[in-house]
Amino acid sequence: MPIKQEFPPPASQSHFAKFQDFTPNADAPFEHEFARLASSQDWKPGSQQYTRERTIALRQELITHYFCKHEAAQAPGLAEDAKLEGYQALCHEVGLPVSDSQAECKRRLKNTLVNIVDLIDARRTQCRVKVWNHFTAFRQYTLQPRHRIDTKEAKKDGGYLASLLRNFSPPRRLGRRGGTRHASGSRGLCEQVLIKTEPA
Repeated sequence: MPIKQEFPPPASQSHFAKFQDFTPNADAPFEHEFARLASSQDWKPGSQQYTRERTIALRQELITHYFCKHEAAQAPGLAEDAKLEGYQALCHEVGLPVSDSQAECKRRLKNTLVNIVDLIDARRTQCRVKVWNHFTAFRQYTLQPRHRIDTKEAKKDGGYLASLLRNFSPPRRLGRRGGTRHASGSRGLCEQVLIKTEPA
């Protein structure tokens, strides 16, 4: 299925353009741009506010670059065909076959090792997305300092960001009447990644 060529959205639609006394650079990589924004707003790296604001920025940039047609980028919700086009665009960006099914597009993305920041930068900087072949190397690349995600924020505005997340936190063991069960140790925080469900 052919995918229409995408052009960068107007700078005024970027999340970074919403802040007074901050001049955004639409061509800058996401991490560089957010670091400048955080400094201008006095958000301390590692703080809850920093994590929350970074998650909001990731979510809004993902929506702006993949899920919203430019003239409708500020709409409160997206039609199903726009959602499908967004997931198709993500598949196309990483070289996956494009499906007519939103669920199938999501499944294919979940089985691909791609960092979400790299997906955003593919549109911001017009660079090629790196698709990883080895889980361990990908995990090390992704689990860098200050890369935490607020999952409550990630689920907002359609859950597009949350649908691409994977929790890299090791499971913790919980006793239960002499037995043992595993539970996630994320405590509401995940890493911003697309990964295979099992290590390669």
